[in-house]
Amino acid sequence: MAPESIPPKALEDNWPGLEAERDGVTYNEKAIRESAKALREALGRFVGEGGSAKGSSLAAGQGSIDDLTKYAALEELRTQLQSVARWEGGRTFAKMLETCHQEFTTIYREVQKNFDIAIALLDAGAGKYKDVSDANTDGA
Repeated sequence: MAPESIPPKALEDNWPGLEAERDGVTYNEKAIRESAKALREALGRFVGEGGSAKGSSLAAGQGSIDDLTKYAALEELRTQLQSVARWEGGRTFAKMLETCHQEFTTIYREVQKNFDIAIALLDAGAGKYKDVSDANTDGA
């Protein structure tokens, strides 16, 4: 059974922000760049660059992907679990720990990639708004 279609009149066609002048939408190139800068700083801590975050007791690199790769793999525990003779449950648990660690680091890398994309989009957007603003003010 196909879902019911939404009647055209039910969709709002006057969303706030669609018409910048009417809705008072302004674009601030500096604010956009500041947002990109804040994300860049957060990403730096995320990947283990620089010192600890302001107000944080985290050491540089703590919680980064490298830190997770080194210390969150639980190598010693997995080795110990696998070394117990005739304990299939221990070997299964060790395999599950390895799989979970791999999945977690994969997701962490995806988050890092998405941060990079968001920063690039903000930088590009700020540049476009600056170009438009410059073009509009040069002719005035």
